[in-house]
Amino acid sequence: MPKISAPTVAEHRAMQRAALVRAGEEVLLAAGLAGVTPRSVCERAGMSRSSFYDYFATKDDLLVAIAIDAIERWDAEIEDALAGIEPGLPQLRAFVDATMAMTAEGKHALAGVLREADLSPSRLEDLMTLHDALLRPVLRVLGDVGVSEPQRAAVLVEGVLGAGIRLVSHGTDHRVVADDVYRMLTEGLVS
Repeated sequence: MPKISAPTVAEHRAMQRAALVRAGEEVLLAAGLAGVTPRSVCERAGMSRSSFYDYFATKDDLLVAIAIDAIERWDAEIEDALAGIEPGLPQLRAFVDATMAMTAEGKHALAGVLREADLSPSRLEDLMTLHDALLRPVLRVLGDVGVSEPQRAAVLVEGVLGAGIRLVSHGTDHRVVADDVYRMLTEGLVS
């Protein structure tokens, strides 16, 4: 029987799974999708190759787990950035600033790599639903400032944020982009 490194088997399994997800993310960022194999991930995690299949049936299952973990971390960091900020436009500003700063720190790079994965439609739909949950703060802000159709407006906000993310990802200073995005969202293209 293999040794466990936690007080319970369940905790050990959770730690092992988390180690595989972390290792998978590291391999994905370093070597791209083609580099993510059960062998490369297990080697990075310091586990035997067969351990992979104790936690993930397929590479797609690992990729989805990596995406879920990254989205949950992003969401938690955004919520932390908004904590204690006055509702309305000050929260929108904090949301934009945090999004662009996190992109500059490389935290959005994983999304770009995962976007290239050829996941099954149902798995992709699951991820998109989770990704859409990241707009909760925007929907809240839009409601606070009295936007009549916050769902539709949130899609437009997401487009502007996406353009800002692309600019930051290609080297534009995140503070300049945050200013431009905030101005676009609050004043429009021509003010």
